Amino acid sequence: MNKGTFNQIISGLATVAWGIVPVYLYARGLIGEYLSESFHLIALSGGLAMIVLGAFNLIHARRKVGCGHDHSHEHGHDHQGSDHDHHEQNPIAAIFLMILPVILCTGFTKHEYSKEALRWKGLYKQRTLRSLYSTYNTEFTRELLEKRTPKTEEGNFLLQLSELYWSAGDEKIMKIYDGLPAQLEGRLIEEDPKLNAGGNRKRLYRVVMTCCAADAQVLGVPLQFSGSLPGLEDKTWITAKGKVAFELIEGQYFAYLTDCDVKATKPPDPRDQKRR
Repeated sequence: MNKGTFNQIISGLATVAWGIVPVYLYARGLIGEYLSESFHLIALSGGLAMIVLGAFNLIHARRKVGCGHDHSHEHGHDHQGSDHDHHEQNPIAAIFLMILPVILCTGFTKHEYSKEALRWKGLYKQRTLRSLYSTYNTEFTRELLEKRTPKTEEGNFLLQLSELYWSAGDEKIMKIYDGLPAQLEGRLIEEDPKLNAGGNRKRLYRVVMTCCAADAQVLGVPLQFSGSLPGLEDKTWITAKGKVAFELIEGQYFAYLTDCDVKATKPPDPRDQKRR
């Protein structure tokens, strides 16, 4: 096997390896951890195309073709057949830079943010000034809330975590939500010690993704318990029930749930980005 053939085989394997990644993530239902729903099929199509391209290169790796250069002016020089130097990539570099990282990343990742990454993405940060209800054409009232929001059999409003998160800050909106019996779904994690002087809090969070994991934002809402804290591991998916309340921290209002009761639940369908 000559050097050119070997290099083409390595290049084909690298292309196949990179193509397998989005296909694998899509098939396992993990692609939602990296891309928003609108990009899932695009990533899958790109991965399949790369696999086909890599396979084509592997099939034709031993086929001899001209290099496309005009060597007619170089008579008398010995080119050693078709193995002359055309600055081809180093196969060892291709293995270490293109194939090995893919194997390591896909084989050892947990496909989720670490606690440090969650904090960096905004888990405990102050929210930016924004009104969730600025897009409503009519005035937001308790009647409108009840009309748009389903309830459980117990009478708890099935709120989205982002909905409650952005309700803070507007006095009129807060009056509508204050004391509201609510049920939320998300993942449980420890509360920031600076915000947990009484030691009776955990935090519920969800990841909001616009395009991909790089631009994702983590929204968190404190859960305050009247009894002992739940003995659930961090990042457990839960259903949380409680009453909506608001608190003022460093001049800014935040929503939280008080008198909480939580229960471990199954993770949502990873293909359903809206429920992340």
